[in-house]
Amino acid sequence: MVIASGTRLGPYEIVAPIGAGGMGEVWRGRDTRLDRSVAIKIVAPEFAKRFEREAKSISALNHPHICTLYDVGPNYLVMELLEGESLADKLAKGPLPLDQVLRYGIEIADALDKAHRAGIIHRDLKPGNIMITKSGAKLLDFGLARSTAIIPDDKTQQKPVTQEGTIVGTFQYMAPEQIEGAEVDARTDIFALGAVLYEMATGKRAFDGKTKTSVIAAIVSGEPKPMSQVQPLTPAAFERVVKKCLAKEPDARWQCAADLRSQLQEVPDAPEVARPRPSSRLPWAIAAAALVAAAILGVVAYRPKPPQPPVRFTVSAPPGWTYGVNYNLGPPAISPDGRYLAFPAAEDATGRVMLWVRDLRATEPFMLAGTDGAGFPFWSPDSKSVGFFAGSYLKRIDVGGGAPQVLCPAAFGRGGSWSSGNEIIFAPSGNEPLFRIPASGGTARALTHLNKARNEVSHRWPYFLPDGKHFLYMIRTPAKEDQSGEAIFVSSLDADAPRMLLNLSTNVAYADPGSLIFMRDRTLMVQRFNPRTLVLEGEPHAVTTERLQYHASGFGLFAVSRNGVMTFSSGSLASTPQWIDRSGRAEAAFPVPGNYLEPRLSPDRQRILYSLPDAISGTLDIWLFDITRRVARRLTFNARDDFSGVLTPDGKQLVYCSNRFGFPALMMKPLDGTEERLLLKPSGIAEFPESISRDGRFVLFRRITAGMQNDLLFLRIGDPAATPFAASPFNEIQPVFSPSGRWVAFVTNESGRYQVYVSHFPDGLGRVQISADGGTQPTWRDDEKELFYVAPGGRMIAVPIDGTGSAVKPGMPMDLFSVSLTLPSNEEREYDVRGDGKRFLVNTVAPDKRSIPLTVVVNWQ
Repeated sequence: MVIASGTRLGPYEIVAPIGAGGMGEVWRGRDTRLDRSVAIKIVAPEFAKRFEREAKSISALNHPHICTLYDVGPNYLVMELLEGESLADKLAKGPLPLDQVLRYGIEIADALDKAHRAGIIHRDLKPGNIMITKSGAKLLDFGLARSTAIIPDDKTQQKPVTQEGTIVGTFQYMAPEQIEGAEVDARTDIFALGAVLYEMATGKRAFDGKTKTSVIAAIVSGEPKPMSQVQPLTPAAFERVVKKCLAKEPDARWQCAADLRSQLQEVPDAPEVARPRPSSRLPWAIAAAALVAAAILGVVAYRPKPPQPPVRFTVSAPPGWTYGVNYNLGPPAISPDGRYLAFPAAEDATGRVMLWVRDLRATEPFMLAGTDGAGFPFWSPDSKSVGFFAGSYLKRIDVGGGAPQVLCPAAFGRGGSWSSGNEIIFAPSGNEPLFRIPASGGTARALTHLNKARNEVSHRWPYFLPDGKHFLYMIRTPAKEDQSGEAIFVSSLDADAPRMLLNLSTNVAYADPGSLIFMRDRTLMVQRFNPRTLVLEGEPHAVTTERLQYHASGFGLFAVSRNGVMTFSSGSLASTPQWIDRSGRAEAAFPVPGNYLEPRLSPDRQRILYSLPDAISGTLDIWLFDITRRVARRLTFNARDDFSGVLTPDGKQLVYCSNRFGFPALMMKPLDGTEERLLLKPSGIAEFPESISRDGRFVLFRRITAGMQNDLLFLRIGDPAATPFAASPFNEIQPVFSPSGRWVAFVTNESGRYQVYVSHFPDGLGRVQISADGGTQPTWRDDEKELFYVAPGGRMIAVPIDGTGSAVKPGMPMDLFSVSLTLPSNEEREYDVRGDGKRFLVNTVAPDKRSIPLTVVVNWQ
């Protein structure tokens, strides 16, 4: 009989397929008599015996965590329809939080206890045969079950379904006796449940291998990796329970499912993050008493407890989201009690940024609703709330739930800190002093003042010390020769004169009982610091040998709690610039991968201009790569970042952005010379070059206002003033001249999302929308007959253009290929195109490499 939607099996109507397995198919159906949805399992004729076995096994069981059997037909079972997902699908996303592991483990053990008491051994317990529903775990598929009892009217029940010595089940979850074809009993299912518990807690199979032979060898003679090495916060009590389940000899395991259930119920589901041992220094009163005792007894017996060893594990952004330094969202933040880790992440498909929190007692992070656009998070002293910057405001949100609270305007913060006195100090933008505000909100008041005599341009990265009065922060001044012009200072809420502590450009953190943690040349350092005298002591030394991620804004990806938990992100994001043709065929553009940024083709299409961070300092410089000779040449050599380079049409001069003044400013220099000059007098706010007209007369650039809005302007080279282009109250980014210079393509969010438009130059009139469902990064073909842009999800789009009239006439957008761009939500262009539009230079990164995980170290001291 052919099964399809609409087929009737007695009173049951087939609706849609659910899945298929080795014994048959499972369909969603409808009981026409009771008008209820059901699951119908249709079994192939060769599995008739197993079908009969499953029907009689399930009919003998009635338990809330075993799938309920409603009816039996000649070759089908009618069961309750379970809404949810299989445990196998759930584990494909990663390990489960401990509370869920224990809950589901207890429920499965209880279901097995019911089956075992009825004389039924499941023999195929695995994640694929467990459904996770709103009411908990449900045990499925008794097709391989074996009965040890005699069920009335069944003359075959005393015989196994399969012949003696035959292996039935799924290899990775089989007990040794099951693999060897020996007699099985309830303890065989307990072994399988142990393997499932191990996988739920760690995300890894207890026994795995490349072949069946290697899996069998691991089960029979090997031991799984200790759970505490895979998931460091695994409670010792739980690991002992699972280890006993997985004993090779049945006599060494838990002897019944009821015992296993009881043991799981005794495991605490909220293990505390390990904390440092108390100081070995005795309080003076106890010390005095000890000295008296020593005088009487002639001996002092005091032996401090050894420090706890450090524990390391990693935390990744959730699937489909990216956390990394290139997004300029700030460092991660660890709560003062060491329990929570907060970090902002960007959604790969849309570029949407949200704040995520990982409870270090659990295995998966959770999103804080309402934190769209969040960056630079910091914790309240009670570890219950997070402060952050989003939408030009300083906000706070409770981790336990609720909507964010707006505290005050802040263009785009550069760090905040929350004192024990319930006051917040923060840097509202990259070119202002620090401000203070009650944590409940109100009017922000200036706390520090930019010292004009020292040419201070920014105060940022505030960090309260334990007394809730003194704080650390960074002061930025213009760079001089090989000096960065940045240093860490200490001051107080009483407006004490700031005193310099460290000459470096980075954020800084404090940890008990007295340490400053900071970054130098991408190495994480620690130095003793007296919180009472506010004086550094001794010499700094490296905490880890790994090279940390560092952003040009002056921060590294690290954070510490007060009590011994540290996190950092090391390494670099390796991008792969590729040549991709219109059909999607790709080949590498550079000899080796690297952290290439903003690749641009030279006007003659023979060279590639790009930015590259220094391997030691992380400082950005601009390089030029000769495509034919495959040789790279460095063009800038400053102590601060140089980036966003654009070549003049003759290929002889470079217009770029330099951070040497403490903020990005427009510079120009010849390729064959050392002299540099400012294109505009520094305005104190960031300006980024975008495009140069083909006649070499005009430069389009982007300016970030004090309110963190992106505006477009153009400058006639040699003139001292700039003119706004397409001015509006919205964000405009990524302008690019058309080859004729008549048009400018750019991106604006005036419709509520970023879309590509074209306007006439220089008056900005005749605006025409090009993209349909969102778009960024427009680029022209040399003959001006086609415009390219990137649509959401990394889709490269081509649009025919007729620009011969008084207004641009766009044609139908056409998908070319999809690509994973290095920075899908970046405000810079991450690709370029050859003049004929047939090959694209695209800066890509593998989706699974986009987000570099955070390393967490407990007891790092």
